[in-house]
Amino acid sequence: MAEKYNNETGSISYRLKEPNSKSLSRIMGRYAFKEFQIDYATGLKISPDQWNITNKTVSSGEHKKDINQKLSKFKTAIIDAHKKFNEQYNRTPTKEELRIIVNNAKEGKELKVVQKDKKSFDQIFQEFTELIALKNKRAIASGQKPLHRSYTSSFNVMYDDLKEFASHKKIFLDIDKFDEVLCIEFQTWLIDEKEKELSTIKTRIKRLSQILRKSFEKGYTNNRSYMLEEFSVKVPPSFHVVLTEPEIQMLYEYDFSTSKKLEKVRDLFVLACHTSLRFGDITRIESTHINTVENTVNILLDKVSSAEKYKSVTFPFFGYTKSILEKYNNNMKDISISNQNTNENLKEVLKAIPYFSEKILTREKPTNKGVIFEEITFADKIAFHDSRRSFCTNRYIEGWDLLEIWQYTGHTNETSFKTYFRPTLEHERIRKENIKLRSEKLQKVDLQSKQIEDLQDQIKKMKDFYEKEGLNKSDRLFDIGKSAS
Repeated sequence: MAEKYNNETGSISYRLKEPNSKSLSRIMGRYAFKEFQIDYATGLKISPDQWNITNKTVSSGEHKKDINQKLSKFKTAIIDAHKKFNEQYNRTPTKEELRIIVNNAKEGKELKVVQKDKKSFDQIFQEFTELIALKNKRAIASGQKPLHRSYTSSFNVMYDDLKEFASHKKIFLDIDKFDEVLCIEFQTWLIDEKEKELSTIKTRIKRLSQILRKSFEKGYTNNRSYMLEEFSVKVPPSFHVVLTEPEIQMLYEYDFSTSKKLEKVRDLFVLACHTSLRFGDITRIESTHINTVENTVNILLDKVSSAEKYKSVTFPFFGYTKSILEKYNNNMKDISISNQNTNENLKEVLKAIPYFSEKILTREKPTNKGVIFEEITFADKIAFHDSRRSFCTNRYIEGWDLLEIWQYTGHTNETSFKTYFRPTLEHERIRKENIKLRSEKLQKVDLQSKQIEDLQDQIKKMKDFYEKEGLNKSDRLFDIGKSAS
């Protein structure tokens, strides 16, 4: 038989907030239930000399009866609200739910009727995260790539925000009641109170929808609000910066000898611009990843799709790769720092170079007042991952075949791969010109190879001819000598 909690409630006590005050003191309430203690303000004040410390009531004064009645009413309302919760949910409330019970009872709000014996939002969330942990264990045991820690942590971040929102709004997180209205209110709260970007809010709602969908699939609820368009956050096109090859050259040739920290960050970034490796991979490079005979890099990627096994990439040195690796003895592992610090230091690197510190980008941005132009400082916008976008964009413009670029990036699907370069009409024009130049260069190389082959063939024929003619001449000389004798 399932355990029942209908008769389990807590106790209420009162105290003075300022017991030594010479004027008035606020009366505070505390609802104690098991290991939880919920403090709340009654909104009532009295003189400390009118308070009975033993009985925790007002002992004298003009408003003695009125205040004691209000304190008793608070007590009754909170106990009744807790009993109603037990009757409807048939389980122990969480601390957050208990706080809402107390606050709603104090303010005279009714508890909505819900399905009995249902799982709490917290129980469903814990079940979901435990399932993710089990999937990761299975993936590791079968030699596959587990879900990335940033993916799993995004659920915890979402749930922390969701609980804070519920506390702010003084509501229960009810799996049946979370509809499109609450979803929009949650999004608005994230914008107004947490000052989150739309891209971040989109991830929050995406993770919430995954919880709601899983709850429906497992029969915990009939709520399918997650399918409504209000759960789909519209985000303006993302805006990323890309360094051209002349800019990368300018960055690499700048003298940072007075700051070894900035020099190392610059070298890491430029190396990433010419290898396309992510920060987590570029900072793992050591000598065993490098083939100095063939001038190639071979490395097992740290982050790939969860549906794929671990993946290695092998590619030849390009650009400044060889000089940077030799500078650090093929060991970038010893100079690595945290990604967050690197991004901040990278901004400092670019701001130290006049060209980048003065460079301003302009983009159109949709707002509630229409589309406006926004100016962005290039150095403030830069992030380490822009090195990967720079590699893909520059190689695309140079006319590389997509499979050539893919050899470096190691993407597991074409959709993700193509997000790293968004060519403009000008990019496409330059790419066509470069493809033509590459084609002409290859044709020229092929022609030169053919000419060399023809020349070598002619030399061989001449050599064979002269060797044969020389042999014939010696035979004739031998015959003439024999006849003379």
